[in-house]
Amino acid sequence: MPGAAPVLTLHELRELHTLDDLDRLFGGLLDAGFAGGDVPSGTGWVLGIDAALAQPLDLVEQLDWPRHWAGHATLCGAMDRAMFRDLLRAVSAARPAGQKYLYRACCRRAGAASPMNTVRPPVALMFHAVAPRLAAHEVHVPLLRPLSDKPRNTYVALETYPGWLARQLIGRAPYKGGGATDRAARREARTALLRSLAGLAGHPAASPHGAVAAPTLSTGLSAPRPGPLPDLLPRLTIRWNADHATRMLDDPEADLLDALLCAVLAAASALRPGYGLPSPAAPPHGITAAQLDVEGWIAGLPPEE
Repeated sequence: MPGAAPVLTLHELRELHTLDDLDRLFGGLLDAGFAGGDVPSGTGWVLGIDAALAQPLDLVEQLDWPRHWAGHATLCGAMDRAMFRDLLRAVSAARPAGQKYLYRACCRRAGAASPMNTVRPPVALMFHAVAPRLAAHEVHVPLLRPLSDKPRNTYVALETYPGWLARQLIGRAPYKGGGATDRAARREARTALLRSLAGLAGHPAASPHGAVAAPTLSTGLSAPRPGPLPDLLPRLTIRWNADHATRMLDDPEADLLDALLCAVLAAASALRPGYGLPSPAAPPHGITAAQLDVEGWIAGLPPEE
């Protein structure tokens, strides 16, 4: 209907268990059912990935890596996991106390960990697993490796950070991990996240026509807090079913819910010109075009504070 919010439908929650599955995904070799519905194989996709896709410009320059993304991603991929980890740890060890890690501009803006982190969270190892495989396939990676002659069935990969979106929706309430005493509160936080996602279309979570299948809030859980989200994301109706909701709520590490948050950020970005990413021709205040070219940007993150 004219004026209605675009719809993002969750067809399937599928877990990929091996790095070979990533190669199959980036190469377009997963079966057509992965896209859900009646979408034929090879149609293309916009993928939100919860992994750092690039390293800080300062690190690239310090190690004399190729400045172009595919070059330094491929170089890192040629190292085994232990060699790459030890290289970053050596760089960190040589830096002053309190400044052990270098950061990308987008990581500082989003409150994300440095892609040099090898533990808690191991962002560097996620980069090592994902970026070289992505660079090996013909995938459009805006800012980092744009494909100027991309066809209509393009595969597009965007870096997404579900923790940032979660903070916009429910503040800093923890929604994953923790011990036995934390489980009930963190499940309630996951419920609040789903309720907030259901409200992105600008209407209550419970639709009388079942347009949005959302969980019922438990007693005493506050409604989503008002905030700047309408200015950050376009209106979006998100559909999921009761089984999806149960699986996301019952997953204590929130991997499934984080996947949905990544899909929301990817879908919202796909609705915007240039995926809503800043342009090196007019970089955000305090950020250089060289940083954007080498470091990329997190999808959904506002270019300006």
